[in-house]
Amino acid sequence: MKKENHLISILVTNFNKSKFLFETLNSIKKQDYQNFEIIIYDDCSTDNSVDILKKFKIRNKKVILGKKKLSHSAEINQINGLIKCLKVSRGSIICLLD
Repeated sequence: MKKENHLISILVTNFNKSKFLFETLNSIKKQDYQNFEIIIYDDCSTDNSVDILKKFKIRNKKVILGKKKLSHSAEINQINGLIKCLKVSRGSIICLLD
């Protein structure tokens, strides 16, 4: 029986969560299953999140930087970020990591 090796797209949205960002990305990097892409949307963070995203080395990483907030609602902005991530994802399995 052939073992499937599906590409998994891991979608991460971020806004000023630099305190948790390195640990989040590192947890993905340490997984046994390695056929994944990680797509991160940063929603105009004003902390050092973008610096962490640029410096963190992980294969198959795509970073999308928001240009301006869509709304004053955090929930709507998060959904907007997920939609942008979904548009560039290639995986047959989608995982959300918040």
